[in-house]
Amino acid sequence: MSLETLHELDRETRRLFIAGSKLARGDLRLTKLLPAVKKLGEASPVFARVAQAVELTLGAEPDEADTRLLDLSALLHSIMHTQGRTDVPGEVSPLEGADSFDYGMQPYRKLKPVIEALTVKGQGRMEVIRQACEEGTVRDYRLILPAIAALDDSYAEIPEIAEEKIVPGFGQAALPALLASFRPDGGKGDSRRLRLIHRLQGEAAKALLLRAAEEGSPEVRAAAVEQLGSYADQESFLLAQADEKRKEVRRAALLALARVGTPAASDRIYRAFASKDRELAVEPIRLCADEELSQRAVAYARTVNENMAEDAAKSEEAWAPIQSALDALGDRKSTESTALLKELFSNPLFAAHAPYWLQRTAGDRLTDDDGQDARSFAVSLADNNRGRYLGISLYAAVRSMTPAEVYERFSKYKVTGKRKALAESMQALLPTISITMMREEQEEPFRLDPRWLELFIEQDELEVVTRLVGDFDRPAERYLLTKCEAKPQLAEEGTVHALLALFKIGSKQAPDMLMHVLAAGQRRTIYYLSPEQRYLLGLLPGSYADKLEQYTEKLHYPSVREQVLEIVSELREKPEDGSGGGKGIVEWIKQRMY
Repeated sequence: MSLETLHELDRETRRLFIAGSKLARGDLRLTKLLPAVKKLGEASPVFARVAQAVELTLGAEPDEADTRLLDLSALLHSIMHTQGRTDVPGEVSPLEGADSFDYGMQPYRKLKPVIEALTVKGQGRMEVIRQACEEGTVRDYRLILPAIAALDDSYAEIPEIAEEKIVPGFGQAALPALLASFRPDGGKGDSRRLRLIHRLQGEAAKALLLRAAEEGSPEVRAAAVEQLGSYADQESFLLAQADEKRKEVRRAALLALARVGTPAASDRIYRAFASKDRELAVEPIRLCADEELSQRAVAYARTVNENMAEDAAKSEEAWAPIQSALDALGDRKSTESTALLKELFSNPLFAAHAPYWLQRTAGDRLTDDDGQDARSFAVSLADNNRGRYLGISLYAAVRSMTPAEVYERFSKYKVTGKRKALAESMQALLPTISITMMREEQEEPFRLDPRWLELFIEQDELEVVTRLVGDFDRPAERYLLTKCEAKPQLAEEGTVHALLALFKIGSKQAPDMLMHVLAAGQRRTIYYLSPEQRYLLGLLPGSYADKLEQYTEKLHYPSVREQVLEIVSELREKPEDGSGGGKGIVEWIKQRMY
């Protein structure tokens, strides 16, 4: 009762501070509280002082009202700070889980940002949590409840990292809080709690899983059913769940059956693959250890391809079972899967009507197949379907034939209707020159016959030529210089690649040609420098720094001028001979890109 009176008196003094201390004289509200304060004063001298201060304030003259009001407020605050409670109601008991956890003795100032990131909405939270994980700040018992609360967060990445890294790091210490907060009728957050409970308890959580699978919300049921795949004795229950009305429960049941791995489980997954639930069965087939199951899926796809009618082939849906079968294979390779690929590429309807994504998937699988049968077939595709599969064929050839054999086999297409397809296929085979030169770790390139360079110079395929150049070659130098002279524009990608190629082969004319391109080009069309343009300018010898600085004076956009001036500074740090191959500028680019 005394605290309530004091709090009310404090509110009235605050009101008078806002309204003005001169209004305190004879204030009705203070006058109304005075008897209650006097009554408290009968029990304690300190409250008598408060009553006296109230009387002095009520009777204060205007020139001393502010002093009296401040005295009353100071006395009130002093008393109220001594009247607080530090104990917590209830019986004191040990912290659950604390006995099995190494308590993190960290200052609260380090924990507070992490707690807020886990529990409060706002931007930048993910970065705080990632940093806490890297530094080990999350290994603190005081973060268990915030981490478990984060399982319900609406920002997908936060509950994911909480489930995968933070909560499991607490081990058994997190189990009591997980069990206490788990609600079978909850949403995604509770499905995550259930998975964590099973992860920590193992088989001891089976009863909870069964109860959640029968009584829980759709999300919780799906999580429970999927976890039951760890127990072979639940096969009959999982088979029944695979016929559930809810799609998410059927999917979870199929995933669980893939882990059970019995013949009955595999048969049920295959029946789903051959039905309207085909997409739900793709991942279970890929995860299942039963090789026969994946072969049955391949056989199904071969049957679909064999029976494909021309009218049906025009529909993407008709090809969907084949795409699903290829997706279900994962990294598996077999004679049956190779046979499927050969049959697809031999089917005229596949080339004419199959969706691009399916042809791309099949092509990637064929080129990744290391079997001699698959490679020989891929090489033979060059003459099929007007060069549509020339890229697949060329890729297989460079992996299985000598450089001279590849040239003799494919160079003939330079004079046929497949000339453009040949250039595009070679272009797809090799990385761009900017990637090659800027790559931190050089990869071993395909070994190609040197005659290819001469052929593509003759065909005037600039992009392919820039990807093929290696050591110094006089005809290549002449060709590249001619292309730069024809389009002296730094904004022209072909010109930039040609200049990079000149530097790569060690042409002594490369620096002067680059300066010529800069001088002749339209400066107003350069809005910013791309990474490859910055890299190119960084290849200039150090002696060209002054010339490049003069070029900046005529640039239209200040942002571009600043970029070029930074490169000028890099050039001035180079040795006199300009050695270093632009490595300094590469590091400069990386610092600003990453």
